[in-house]
Amino acid sequence: MTVHPLRLVVLTRNVEGGRFGTAVTRWFVREVERSGEFKLDLVDLSCTPLAELPGRIEDADAVMIVTAEYNHAYPGDVKTAIDAVRRPWYAKPVGFVVYGGRSGGLRAAEQLRLVFGELHAVTIRDTLAFREEDFGNGEPTDPTTSLAAEALLTQLAWWSRSLRDARTTTPYPS
Repeated sequence: MTVHPLRLVVLTRNVEGGRFGTAVTRWFVREVERSGEFKLDLVDLSCTPLAELPGRIEDADAVMIVTAEYNHAYPGDVKTAIDAVRRPWYAKPVGFVVYGGRSGGLRAAEQLRLVFGELHAVTIRDTLAFREEDFGNGEPTDPTTSLAAEALLTQLAWWSRSLRDARTTTPYPS
């Protein structure tokens, strides 16, 4: 039996240099590559046409959303991107890497869980959350953060395989 690599979309807002979100995204991408579990598809919403999103999400086994928290929520362009996809989210595992403010972006993640529940997606319990002071020179300042990323990616891989197999053998009911 051949085991195909898990396809992971990392959906982010902007990977323009000099931004805090860019540092978080680049660090997380390195963690994904280091894990060896996933074939990575980085989707930058600042330059990816919305019309491409449904196909890329459909082809993915899992999705990680990397986003900021703004006004105790997530940004409008992330909501627009999520809504542009609809059915490809069904029975797909989704995780979160969030950043911003005192909560480190956790309020954005909690609101996203509600949205993805409505879209029949399975959200991963663990979340990586960062405040700007948690990062220095493009890396988290807490040495245990890579272990947290590894745990999150291990959970994501388990859900990815389980749900990929389930979607293959039994189509998700609409």
